Amino acid sequence: MPDKIRLGFIGCGNMGQIAHIRNYAQLTDDCELVALAELRPELSKNVAERYGISEVYSDHQTMLAEAEIDAVVAIMYYGIHYTVVPDVLSAGKHLITEKPMGCDPLTALQWKSLADENDLVYLVGYMKRWDVAARHLAERVKSLRESGELGQLRYLRCNMSGTDWTWNNEPAIRATEKIESPPSNEPFPQKLDVAQVGFYNMNINFYVHQVNLIRFLLGEDFKLTHTHPDGKVLLATTDSGIAITLEMGLHQIPQTWDEDYYLSFEDADFELKMPAPLRMQTNGELSARRGMGGNPYVRISPNMPPSWSFFEQAKGFLAAVKEGRAPFDSAGDGVKDLEFFVEQARFMKEAGGNLG
Repeated sequence: MPDKIRLGFIGCGNMGQIAHIRNYAQLTDDCELVALAELRPELSKNVAERYGISEVYSDHQTMLAEAEIDAVVAIMYYGIHYTVVPDVLSAGKHLITEKPMGCDPLTALQWKSLADENDLVYLVGYMKRWDVAARHLAERVKSLRESGELGQLRYLRCNMSGTDWTWNNEPAIRATEKIESPPSNEPFPQKLDVAQVGFYNMNINFYVHQVNLIRFLLGEDFKLTHTHPDGKVLLATTDSGIAITLEMGLHQIPQTWDEDYYLSFEDADFELKMPAPLRMQTNGELSARRGMGGNPYVRISPNMPPSWSFFEQAKGFLAAVKEGRAPFDSAGDGVKDLEFFVEQARFMKEAGGNLG
């Protein structure tokens, strides 16, 4: 693999520009922005000019066939991933897409298998795993569980409610034209009825990040055990018996972002407060309480340099492409996330919950 990864981009809408292209454009020691495929000609022209992308294509198939690229950053609505992901992986290109992987875990599993068979990195855009505070906590939890220094890890609670995910970020270049022949959307799992599909789609869009980050922080899988009929409070457990509660969308207070993770060991607890996704140069806030020799509890906040999870993710993807492997099974976890919410939709129907 060359020192500089040659990148092709598929899609350059709002998230494609703000959260992705902008970050790779700052990593010129590690990558080259070579090509862009976009269905909106005026938008692609303007974005390519802003970021110095020399090759512009009207469709991704032509870009994959003609552009000399090592990896692809494909940022679009997840419902149309299935029109792009198989083509990229079959062309032998490493890939990052946004979350979730798609609409159906069975299809996502096929993509994971295709990436594995071709020895390709397929990173799903769970940028919260790249937040420096979240990574610090995951590493700390792993070492403490191995040493037993603070006793057993017993409980994790996640609260996710908020409205201002953009955090007044600077605007992207806007599209002025419509797509003449928009791609079709991937079908949702056949086992779900119409009401379940709407509920499932909302959850994989808004709350799949939290389910994914919980697995990362704990270092093990978990399964759903109970859903409140309103679908806002979930109970789960890991194979080792750690109790988990998820509280999702309990309020819709304007201009807020409340995303908190609380982990309780027998002799200490940790709290991680995550920033709004597009709040740049802001890490998660990590604190801990621990009893020390009978003294009162002390609160510890690690000193970490400011960064942005999307920027850290871009660096991580480039490093994974150079090394030929990601630091975790991103695609495998992406499949499990979709399976979790299929199971939630099943729980809700059996409980007679509100799927509206």
